[in-house]
Amino acid sequence: MGDPIVNSMPQMQTVNTTVPVAPQPKKSGGFGRVLGNILGGAASIMVPGLGGVLGGVMGGSSGASAADMQTMMNKQMQQSMQLLAVQNRVQSQSQEFTTFSNLLKSKHDSEMSAVTNFKS
Repeated sequence: MGDPIVNSMPQMQTVNTTVPVAPQPKKSGGFGRVLGNILGGAASIMVPGLGGVLGGVMGGSSGASAADMQTMMNKQMQQSMQLLAVQNRVQSQSQEFTTFSNLLKSKHDSEMSAVTNFKS
């Protein structure tokens, strides 16, 4: 992407943590799957991409490891930082536009005042 603000963002350092993983995941019952699906859906709304991992872990699926979760969380953090940079850029442009618009309005009002004074 060509946005200089996003490209100038410092790269985030990742912290590797070791999380013990059980060698054999326990088979979950129907309640665990339902709870995992509910938590996965709720997490998908709050943090896209993490819901499937959380739902799988809570539901008893062994498809997601701690390393996968850490990778997804790092990607989410990087995307959040990029989004904040874009939001700051949009806010800055909005302030510049408002300032320029106010200057043009002031100029127009003073010119109209001069014309009105000339007529009378």
